[in-house]
Amino acid sequence: MTDPTSEREELSEPEEQSEREEQSEPEEQPVSDEKPAKNRTRGAIIISARIVSGAIGVVVAAVAIAGAAWLPLPSHTATPAATRVTPVPAAQQRVCAGPMLRLGNDSGQEATTASSVGRPTVRYGQTAGDSRSSELARTDNTSGVGPQLLTLPPASQQSTTQPLLAGSQSQSVSSGDLVGFAAAECSEGTSDGWLVGGATDTGRTTLLTLSNPSNVGATVSLSLYGESGVIPAAGSQGIIVAPGGQRVFSLAGFAPGIASPVVRVQSRGGQVIANLQQTTVRTLEPGGVGIVGIANKPSLTNVIPGLVVAGSAALSARQAEPGYEDLRTVIRLLVPGTKQARAQISVIPDSGTEDGTSVSVVVEAGMVTDVPLDSFPEGNYSVLISSDQPVVAGARVSTVGATGATDFAWLAAAAPLHKHALVTVAPGPSPVLHLNNPTRTSTTVTLKTSGSAAITVTVPAGKSVTQPVTSSTTYTATGFDTLGLAVTYLGDGQFAAFSASPSAPASGPITIYR
Repeated sequence: MTDPTSEREELSEPEEQSEREEQSEPEEQPVSDEKPAKNRTRGAIIISARIVSGAIGVVVAAVAIAGAAWLPLPSHTATPAATRVTPVPAAQQRVCAGPMLRLGNDSGQEATTASSVGRPTVRYGQTAGDSRSSELARTDNTSGVGPQLLTLPPASQQSTTQPLLAGSQSQSVSSGDLVGFAAAECSEGTSDGWLVGGATDTGRTTLLTLSNPSNVGATVSLSLYGESGVIPAAGSQGIIVAPGGQRVFSLAGFAPGIASPVVRVQSRGGQVIANLQQTTVRTLEPGGVGIVGIANKPSLTNVIPGLVVAGSAALSARQAEPGYEDLRTVIRLLVPGTKQARAQISVIPDSGTEDGTSVSVVVEAGMVTDVPLDSFPEGNYSVLISSDQPVVAGARVSTVGATGATDFAWLAAAAPLHKHALVTVAPGPSPVLHLNNPTRTSTTVTLKTSGSAAITVTVPAGKSVTQPVTSSTTYTATGFDTLGLAVTYLGDGQFAAFSASPSAPASGPITIYR
């Protein structure tokens, strides 16, 4: 039997010997051409296989990506945490213009301070609840008489509609240079308003009043414009109006010698109620008093209801006298922007049927333009102003009494009222309500007042009508979509007017996301 170990040793000896011989005596062997060729062929095959494998890998990856794109991705949704908050209702507030003011006192002293002459009669009303009247105690009026503050407590949480509050004042004065009749609406505060009216040239005094009914101070900035453009005015910025206070300024202190001023009033903090009070004296003859209220914001369409033409022959005769040129009816326009405007002014009779007369004007940007109106037959009119750039607008209307006494009023372009409105008519001679329908559809307006039968007034599309009303009465107007309203008073040598303004919308629920 053979030992397996010895067999392995025998087999390994020749191999070791052969290996030693090859190492000790190397022999040069002839190079064969076949072997490299085979190697090259084999290498090419390997490279080709690798390329094919790579291409297959790319295709597989592309297919995988495409398949993944078609597969529906997992989606996750989360509802943000939110809280619906209903703000606590706040009381409605309106502030009246206050007593007629003059510079100086009864003896003619202290010509740089304002003092009041008499007190206005204030009337107010509401659609629900109980409103109250108080006086702003802090005022620059050295007589110590502040404007009336009207307050209507908020409606209950169960109420579905916001109650309306309205008020107005009127005052007849006859004291030295102050002779005439003036009326004004009691207005809500605003942080941005335009006063279109007044004058500071010879014989014309205009005072600016700023009232702040809120519990926080107001910082007011004034921008002034005149017939020559923007008026740089020292002290017109950063005016402080204390909470519950009223400030009074002479407009001539900012812009002296201006025949056609327009004032923009902007406030931070508390919102303010701004008015202008103008008095006119021609030589030694009193020429009337008037109050300027806030006009509609810069718009392409402005409506001025309540333009009254009365005593045309007497007006024409007095206009021919030196210094009486401003008895003429004018439309005051301003383009606050940087481009001039082309405006069309249409004077429409309040008959509800006539189309009226139109005139086209060019209004330069930043420069106040007074457009005098030609003579019109006596009656009531509304003025429609259409422009290709936003403008602010107002109108001055005058009257002459039987004895030659003159008076005037400034009418502001009316802000549009929607769906319903409340108007209070303060005492005065022959009050008339002017209703303008700017829409393309005829509307029927219902006027209601406590203790009297409802009055129905039809206002054709794009037309105006008038309705005599009763002094010291509050009227609720309903049944319309959009309307412009104004109240005018006309007596012997007395004229006054004001436009009705809308109430600010009630605050509704808001959603707060966390």
